[in-house]
Amino acid sequence: MGYALISALLYAFYPPLAKLLIHSVPVAILSSLLYLGTGLGTLLIYPVVHHAAHTKNGLKHADIPALVAVIGFNIVASIMMNLALKLSDAGTVSLLGNFEIVATSVLALLFFHEHISHGLGLGIAVITIASMLLSSTGVTHFSLSIGAILAIFATACWGLENNLTRVLSDRDPLQVVIVKGMGVGIGSLIVSLFLHENWPTVGTIIAALVLGFFAYGISIVFYILSQRYIGAAKTSAYYAVSPFLAVILSFFILGERPTALFGVALVLMIIGTVLVTKE
Repeated sequence: MGYALISALLYAFYPPLAKLLIHSVPVAILSSLLYLGTGLGTLLIYPVVHHAAHTKNGLKHADIPALVAVIGFNIVASIMMNLALKLSDAGTVSLLGNFEIVATSVLALLFFHEHISHGLGLGIAVITIASMLLSSTGVTHFSLSIGAILAIFATACWGLENNLTRVLSDRDPLQVVIVKGMGVGIGSLIVSLFLHENWPTVGTIIAALVLGFFAYGISIVFYILSQRYIGAAKTSAYYAVSPFLAVILSFFILGERPTALFGVALVLMIIGTVLVTKE
């Protein structure tokens, strides 16, 4: 349980700290730095963690198409999520991260004909309603929040990526993290060149790399270790607290204050997440 909660806490630092960085780092460059920090950092600790986690089955040439697809969807998703953070509150974006559950489940049903139980379906419905509330800018007059919509599209891309990653599920997860981190980092860097983005200061670059290393890289390492000791299902259940930890951190670090609509959505998200993780 401890490994899973540490993993959840480390990732929870991403929304509020990325929100701080986004004011001085363009969105594509931030995506590049976060993932390069993940890939390079995991590569450095790979020998130790590889031995501790007893990982096997390295990547093969046949995995290249799946890796390219995974990297491509991650480039799109990460840039959109960083843009969402620029346009919306970190707390809102954090909660909308739960929509990834909906996207992953629905796509698994459509493309892989996986069964969705009544409990899981109810949880998905509740999370969807909460996401719709978070996407609205008010109750008296309905209008869409562009930042929230971008966050939902980003989680949909990650949901599709989750289903693609299933073909890599028996490969060494640390190798997948390293290749994905480097691939997304370099790909996002190419996008930033096309967008003519300006580079931040050296100190800001280092901060983004460190954030990526801990919030993405080390978080995934603890997630893998947790799966080894308590299994995938329990790890996923404990990790589900991450968006809610991110909301709390956003309140403390950024001074964000929830609206009444946010409060309703938060309660619904908690209910939906409990239903999903229970299944």
